[in-house]
Amino acid sequence: MSIPVFASTAKDLPKPLADKCPTVVAEFEKAYGSKPDFVARSPGRVNLIGEHIDYADFSVLPLAIDVDMLCAVKALDEKNPSITLTNADPRFAQRKFDLPLDGSYVTIDPSISDWSNYFKCGLHVAVEFLKKIAPAKFEKAPVKGLQVFCQGNVPTGSGLSSSAAFICAVALAVIRVNMGDDYQVSKKDLTRITVVAEHLVGVNNGGMDQAASVCGEEDHALYVEFKPELKATPFKFPALKNTEIQFVIANTLVVSNKQETGPENYNLRVVEVVAAANILAKKYGVVLKHIGPSNLNKGNLRDFMNAYYAKYMNVPEPWDGDVTTGIERLNKMLELVEETFGAKQGGYTVDEAAADLGVSSDEFTKEYLTSFPVRFQVLKLYQRAKHVYSESLRVLDALKVMTGTSFEKDEDFFKTFGGLMNQSQASCDKLYNCSCPEIDRICEIALANGSAGSRLTGAGWGGCTVHLVPAEKVESVKKALIDQYYKVKFPEITEQQLEDAIIVSKPALGSCVYTL
Repeated sequence: MSIPVFASTAKDLPKPLADKCPTVVAEFEKAYGSKPDFVARSPGRVNLIGEHIDYADFSVLPLAIDVDMLCAVKALDEKNPSITLTNADPRFAQRKFDLPLDGSYVTIDPSISDWSNYFKCGLHVAVEFLKKIAPAKFEKAPVKGLQVFCQGNVPTGSGLSSSAAFICAVALAVIRVNMGDDYQVSKKDLTRITVVAEHLVGVNNGGMDQAASVCGEEDHALYVEFKPELKATPFKFPALKNTEIQFVIANTLVVSNKQETGPENYNLRVVEVVAAANILAKKYGVVLKHIGPSNLNKGNLRDFMNAYYAKYMNVPEPWDGDVTTGIERLNKMLELVEETFGAKQGGYTVDEAAADLGVSSDEFTKEYLTSFPVRFQVLKLYQRAKHVYSESLRVLDALKVMTGTSFEKDEDFFKTFGGLMNQSQASCDKLYNCSCPEIDRICEIALANGSAGSRLTGAGWGGCTVHLVPAEKVESVKKALIDQYYKVKFPEITEQQLEDAIIVSKPALGSCVYTL
């Protein structure tokens, strides 16, 4: 599947393009005195179900949303090519840099926080791709110079992947400019190359954000798989009789500082789920085989599931993502979690975890607790393993609801799918401890005023929440959140801040190109 290209004169132009592209084109003309060649667009995303399971290689269910980054672009035919960047947001000053004449990469300094670094990330992976597909042209020569005007409305720092939207739009634009209008950029290639782009600025992301931004489709969620390869498959929401499915995305406006809280939050969860996988492997006498990079250089909970089925069920092939098989295996894993950890729900000391692994406490500390800083009293292995397996199961149950269930009444869909979202929030809160009072309060208000399912989205400990809401109840939910949460917690909040804090979206179109 290729990235769709839409002509500005098309009758069936998608709404995001019809609404926004003429403005971006006009702003480009103001900034540079001529028309752009085209506009590259990529949206933000929200994860519906599947939190904190991607680093155990389990699949997730995000969708692209109606906020996006648009880059209007004009190619320049220069002997000494350069790139000029202008941003609609006055907080981001204009930037200009030269392209090395020998075709080498533009330098990125991750120690300097500047918006142009994200452009350079997209440029870097696009140039790397061009060198591979057309080495004769790009191995020792620069790509074309550009004038670029950027306009985005994905709130930064909200957990809705503003950086992924920007990088995907940039990489798409650079490839199109240099390969020509006839070259079709595949969704698979654009996803594959952009997944690693943020590593260049020190962000170790997993691939969901780029897959959702590139592959989003209207009225579809995306089943994003990480094994055996990164893949995003769109699944259509059921057509309802009397209403439309809408999602309200509400930002708590609470920011979790990962550097400060990581040792007892994110970092610690990584240690706990890896330790749980390895204690399970020890108990059931299997060896964890992990392909590719891994946390702590050890196998994870998906690896244990595969190893268990190979030894005890005589199924040598790893799980391939099939929904029915996955449901059966994940239910079995939940039984094994109860057998192994159920008697120690109060948690494990270092000595106890080491004993179950058959190593000394010093060895356990060296192997598990020194890769990145962690702080804890006890390791909650039962709760973390139960969350990962039950949350992975909810993703598959949600897919079944979308594809294999017929609903007599609209309410039945909202009750069933919303119920899975509510279970996910309960698990994130009680088992993974990644909620916070502000998330809990927003979910409580939304559910009391028309939401069918409410949960945190993203890493948690602040950030955004997502709510499944019938179209006719959206205004009721918004009003209640404004009156009972935002104006209470932030009495000085402005109308603009409220507009940024609450986004209403249907599942949206992914990356695309708008031609003049």
